[in-house]
Amino acid sequence: MRLPQLFLVCAAILVPSAIPQSVADRETRAREYVQFLVMQLDQWTRDFPQAYDMALMRPPVDAGALSEGARAGAGSLRDSVAKLVSLSAANDLITNATFRAQLEKTLLAASPVNEALGKQRFPEAIVNDWAPLRTSLNSLADIYKAPQLPVLDLPAAASGAKGGQKVASVLPPGAVTGYVVDERCAARGKAMWVNVQCVQTCVRDGDKVVLVTEQGKIFRIANQEKIEADSYGQKVAVTGKSEGDTITVSTLQIL
Repeated sequence: MRLPQLFLVCAAILVPSAIPQSVADRETRAREYVQFLVMQLDQWTRDFPQAYDMALMRPPVDAGALSEGARAGAGSLRDSVAKLVSLSAANDLITNATFRAQLEKTLLAASPVNEALGKQRFPEAIVNDWAPLRTSLNSLADIYKAPQLPVLDLPAAASGAKGGQKVASVLPPGAVTGYVVDERCAARGKAMWVNVQCVQTCVRDGDKVVLVTEQGKIFRIANQEKIEADSYGQKVAVTGKSEGDTITVSTLQIL
């Protein structure tokens, strides 16, 4: 066989085999991206139900005005995400009908929570936690051609003034306002101050809570037992005795 003919035969063998390899690479990357999104949802929904349920128990949230699905939505979402995690190891993940069906159930579980956040004024930390959750869910919905969660306008703060002007909260005399956050995250910017899950994790690992103002000034809290978990990541007004950069808390009001 002449050399040119031999080259053509080899090319005929090698070129077709390269095409399936390229398809396989794309499928691998797509599967890994889906698994990454599921991993994010798994991490973000572990503590979200607790924070959401705490928010339902106090103003400005009126749990009685929400549907039963909205009240139980965060827990249902967590259960659905856990099932997604268990299915995400499938080799045929992109075309797996069982995974897609579970994704649709997860989106249905998330829908009442999304609607609740669009109807009532939840704490800023809850809103901030929900935004990336919804984004990841919608990214999965886009991949599997499922209905996405709408991005709803957040309700305005309660107002009694004409023209919808916001009424400022009445603060106790001498109150200091700021965010309840752990020591390690206090110097890392506002995104960390309102990250409820991060504060909960750091405190659980032994870190102490502090009060950090909008300007970034950090106050140590002498009586740590005065700070309850439902104030983690929340903007608060604190009164008490101040000595330098340390406050002994008398009262704490979530704003």
